[in-house]
Amino acid sequence: MKLKFVGTLPNYSNFGFGTLNCDPMELEQQTKFDLLVRQLERSTRQRTTTKYHLQVAALATIGYGYIAIICLSVFSSLWMVRWLFELTQNRSITIDPHQLWVLFGLVAIATFWVQPTPLSDREIHHTEFPELFAVIDRLSRELKTPKIHHVVVNYEHNAAIYQTPHLGWQEWHQNYLILGLPLLQSLTPAQLEATLAHELGHLSNHDSSFTGYIFRVRRMWEQLTADNNLFILQWFFRWYEPLIKAYSFVSVRDREYAADALAKRMTSPEIAANDLIQTYIYQYYLQEHFNRQLDRQAQESPTPPPDVVTQMLATLRQPLDPQIAQVWLGLILGQATDTDDTHPCLSDRLAAVGYPIPTDWTPQPIECTAAERFFGDRLADLAAELDLQWAESRKSAWLRQYHQARYQHEYLGTLNFQATISPLTINEATIQADLTGKLAGDAAAFPLWQELLGAHPDCARANYQVGKELVNRGHFSGCTYLERTIALDPDLVVPSCEELYRFHMLDGDLAAAETYLAWRQQHLPKQWRSKLERTLADTDRFVPHDLEPDLVAEICRKLVPYSAIERAYLVCKPLQVFPDQPLYVLALKLAKPRSIDLQKLALAANLDLNLGDRLRIELNFDRQLVIAFFDEQKSKFTHDRDWKLIENIQKTPNANIL
Repeated sequence: MKLKFVGTLPNYSNFGFGTLNCDPMELEQQTKFDLLVRQLERSTRQRTTTKYHLQVAALATIGYGYIAIICLSVFSSLWMVRWLFELTQNRSITIDPHQLWVLFGLVAIATFWVQPTPLSDREIHHTEFPELFAVIDRLSRELKTPKIHHVVVNYEHNAAIYQTPHLGWQEWHQNYLILGLPLLQSLTPAQLEATLAHELGHLSNHDSSFTGYIFRVRRMWEQLTADNNLFILQWFFRWYEPLIKAYSFVSVRDREYAADALAKRMTSPEIAANDLIQTYIYQYYLQEHFNRQLDRQAQESPTPPPDVVTQMLATLRQPLDPQIAQVWLGLILGQATDTDDTHPCLSDRLAAVGYPIPTDWTPQPIECTAAERFFGDRLADLAAELDLQWAESRKSAWLRQYHQARYQHEYLGTLNFQATISPLTINEATIQADLTGKLAGDAAAFPLWQELLGAHPDCARANYQVGKELVNRGHFSGCTYLERTIALDPDLVVPSCEELYRFHMLDGDLAAAETYLAWRQQHLPKQWRSKLERTLADTDRFVPHDLEPDLVAEICRKLVPYSAIERAYLVCKPLQVFPDQPLYVLALKLAKPRSIDLQKLALAANLDLNLGDRLRIELNFDRQLVIAFFDEQKSKFTHDRDWKLIENIQKTPNANIL
């Protein structure tokens, strides 16, 4: 049995479904992890860096040592069985000890081996771009880094150092410098030099080798515990994983600060700071605008555009609106360093390089970007190569998004027709307005949200959508609806504060804007904790749902046409964070394969594209909901925690609704 989870998590742009699984830490684990990280960060200020790194290395070695002890115990047990057999049967068994140790070595290698992630990026060479490699070679010499074996470019707005070990635990590596072509298009040549100094700085002090060592230990344990239920491994990992993660987390974050310091030393505080600001701003720009344009294109075409990277480079050459850029920078600077990312927040990184937090920052036009400077006439050819890679890598996800949009159009048409015959329920009216906004734009959905708000003044989503559209049109009246949203739904506090901050910044009311930015910042940790708590785990306990009978009947009516569903269970998970916003879990048991025809088999085998996506659209009512698919076919790859989770759901009183 493999559980498939689908959940609703609202965000500031839409209320679509996001995938939930059992991989993230539970809320209790995350709380302990956060506390340990804070303690370690305080303690590392009072001890030498070398001593702390030795402690981290020792903790990582424990992971290997535990596996080695298990392997030795197994082989010792086999040897003991052989000895007992000889003693009781008066017969000798000839075994060459050397062969046994060779077998032990092979098992150890198979256990410790961590498969590196393959890189399919476009490799570039000295002969192609000598100016770029001259800068890389000069910085490598000055920073005294080991050899850079490969320099590759990809279509990400990022840069990184990556190492592939020849052996899973050995310190023999191939060093890769990864440069995102969009990142180079958003930086000046001097700012790129700061980026290169930062990334090469990780190699300068052997950061990447040490970090890679820690990473491989964690990956090894993830692989060992991912597809088996051995108690001896699971028990140790539950104790060991938070420790190795916390200790390595603090170590890696310290190295980010050290790499920023090297970037400052190799260039200047101003260049290093502007490099950081430009990187954050343009990354936000791509997420806010370019990626959303791609989402709209995916609704209309089953195949991705053949020139996405080329479009991205052209978009990055367009000048930013100074007011909008200042709003984005305010939101970025308002973020705090947390345990969600090893990279510190922008404000902390700027403070670390000794650059004052900008209160009035204006994006300066770039006469010649780093990409244009170092790639010259070959830039268009590189972009064309990456266009093909991007289209190939996104083909499957793009097609699925297109099919989702087709069904959304189909279901919206059904709702629109039904609305002409009889009034829609609040659930159906919410879905109608939501789908209209996704498919036709917020302006087209605005009258529907207004109508819904008139009938149900306390509907948080209607208040948010109406308020958002009004403030985007420049109407102060929208602030009232957004403030009401903050009072009604804690899940919508952050996006509502962001809309209010944006409105008051553009309106010139800086004091009001700062107030809402502070509210947003205060609420972000709660929202993150809420997201963690809404992740399902085998330790969860459930209570009977409290949904209205009419709504439960509506859910059942939508499930009945799908004959692949044999049983349906609906329960509620009690929450500590935002207890007034409960999480509902709908567990759907699939029919046995022998009892359904080939068409139903195909439907069950392709849940992500058919049944799951349809239900995500049809059951998107105004509450948090997770859908879990399961069957009775337990295999050796089934997690015991998955079965425990389903058993906890099934034994909840009145859980069975179908």
